[in-house]
Amino acid sequence: MTSRAVFSRSCPSPWTEDYAVLGGRPAASSSGTAEPELETDAELAFAFRTAADVLAEHWRADRVDDSLVLVVLYNYRHALELGLKVVLRALVDSITFEVVPGEAPPETVEKVGKKLAYTHQLSILSDYLVQLAPMFRMRLQGDVTALCSEVHALDPSGQALRYSMVKGPGGTAVPARPDPLYINVPEFVRRAGEVCTALDLLLDQITNVQDWQVSLGPDHARQRS
Repeated sequence: MTSRAVFSRSCPSPWTEDYAVLGGRPAASSSGTAEPELETDAELAFAFRTAADVLAEHWRADRVDDSLVLVVLYNYRHALELGLKVVLRALVDSITFEVVPGEAPPETVEKVGKKLAYTHQLSILSDYLVQLAPMFRMRLQGDVTALCSEVHALDPSGQALRYSMVKGPGGTAVPARPDPLYINVPEFVRRAGEVCTALDLLLDQITNVQDWQVSLGPDHARQRS
């Protein structure tokens, strides 16, 4: 049987519903012309969360191999990491915008801005959020820090939920889960979903702040100088 190309950088012809589109997408610009619209980490966080929910429902309905729950945990863990980073980047940008020209941003803000790209530990990211959110009088709803700490304890580096063996002391391979781990799957999905929703609410709030900041424009910069 002849194989057909699976990936293409140009729009397939003829187009069928078998194709999905990732990355740049056509979007209408202010001039009415089509311009590429790039995917965002917020969209990807939603996709990983949705995948986790679908898999959890499948596991509950069919009671298939429990290893599927590992994928549920990983997808939610990655959704949380992406969600935290999206909110933190937005907070760093908005707080920096408020700094008087010629002055340095708060040390904490500068530190978070530099380390975001290299940090994958949920406990550190949630701690950053606890430090930055109050700067805009925003508060965390639900148990963001508690759940992130629990998931972090399961997988500090983001590797343990991906493999059966991980790097141990001295670089030797050790089992990722040497002892049984019992998980209340519906309860985890409920709590993780609430945390993702709380992060979405924070992102909405900071996006509204940024819209307001953009509307101030150059006049705001002159007033602060």
